[in-house]
Amino acid sequence: MDKYFIADMLTEKLKREIGMVPKPFPEELKIIEGEAAPFGKSRFENSLYQTEKLKKIWFGKHAFGETFVGTIVIIVAADEYDLPWTYVNVGSWSRETSKIFVEFGAKPLVWDEESTRKYADPFREWLEATGELPLESLTGVGEVGEHLRAYRSPIVCTGLTPVEYLDKVLNFTDQFFNIFVDIYRKAEPVKDVQRRRAMDAFRSEYNRYALDEDPSGVVLINMLGREKAQLLFEHFLDL
Repeated sequence: MDKYFIADMLTEKLKREIGMVPKPFPEELKIIEGEAAPFGKSRFENSLYQTEKLKKIWFGKHAFGETFVGTIVIIVAADEYDLPWTYVNVGSWSRETSKIFVEFGAKPLVWDEESTRKYADPFREWLEATGELPLESLTGVGEVGEHLRAYRSPIVCTGLTPVEYLDKVLNFTDQFFNIFVDIYRKAEPVKDVQRRRAMDAFRSEYNRYALDEDPSGVVLINMLGREKAQLLFEHFLDL
């Protein structure tokens, strides 16, 4: 099994389905290495893309010592669109050599009935089907901060599952992005002034708190120091 086993699959799919193309970013961020206690040596290999309606699509091939190796994909909508902040993180968890780590999420920018109808409901059947995966909670990676807890996604699936379920994981990954592509194609610019203000307010608040309140952000600061972690956040993670 390729340690970055969703990277090629999703890169080709999103190039084909939504026409994503490379987006320039600083050369020094293409490969980032550091130390991340308690994991040891850590490495990110980054690729960045963009397309119509989307500000950025980040592919981060990452390894944390001998503990975790995988690929994270984060999709951020262009400012005038309310498409959900979408993320997938799949890889092998070598503390449990027979396990795969999976994390899927679609976080609305506005928490109302319109977002539920357009961006949460399409994922409901998929989310129910992921119950076929015998997921175990992942412990010891830190707690989400108070602000981010208040904005948990209604569409989230995360945990460890036996490697024997790899084919199902890949199938669920493909289905998840089929749903995303469908809502992406239907998305229209938001013209309602109040909704735009709500979107902008959420982005501002999220960007203010995320690096310090998300366990992965804390790991980045620990691994890279705040200055470089902030630079990585601004190019790949912020909304």
